[in-house]
Amino acid sequence: MSIQNIISNPTFYNMTQGTATQMGIKTGLNSVARPGFILMDGDIDPHTKKFSASKEFLYQAISLAMYLGIIIPVFQKGAYSLAQKHFKDSAVLKAFNNPEQFKAFKKLTDSEKIQRLAELSKKVISNPEEFRAFKKLTPEQRTEEIAKLKAKSQSSDVFTRKNITEEDEALANGIVETSSLLGTVIGLAIVAPLTATKLIHPILKGIGLDKDKKAPEQPVQQLNQQA
Repeated sequence: MSIQNIISNPTFYNMTQGTATQMGIKTGLNSVARPGFILMDGDIDPHTKKFSASKEFLYQAISLAMYLGIIIPVFQKGAYSLAQKHFKDSAVLKAFNNPEQFKAFKKLTDSEKIQRLAELSKKVISNPEEFRAFKKLTPEQRTEEIAKLKAKSQSSDVFTRKNITEEDEALANGIVETSSLLGTVIGLAIVAPLTATKLIHPILKGIGLDKDKKAPEQPVQQLNQQA
């Protein structure tokens, strides 16, 4: 597969979007590149070089784990929950209970989105046979059928591309990205470094890389012989 095909692939595009993903990639690269540059420095003695490289790797790795595993999920879920209470009439926030569900929906193609919305609206259809027949319709037919069901049932739980438009998606995406940005500023810049700093030295001591440990000195007799 050529580079052009990889870059233009929708899956690759979706993977590289978002503040959290971009910062995660950057921090992940730092965890490899920075220790690597330290190890390549020939002007540093071996013990100091190993200690510094290990310290830098642990700092970046712990920060990355906290950022992606704790900080971003907490900020995104908190902001999304607040938005659901504030934008009570937003269909997109009703359709998806949490940011993970919305982000999965956002990555779909247009036809897949229509099918997903149909699945979310299936409870207005009276029986399984009717729903199986509904799934066989084309995307355009599904949109029309769902609109008819909504008019018939007056249910707020019927979701279509008419009540979940690109503008509605932009609202939900804005909530996710804003919370990610706040998580990056507060979490990755403040919380994660403070936590990583407290964990680094106990880990280094545990694996025998104490900063105060020096390389063993050669015996005086051996030094005299070399002289």
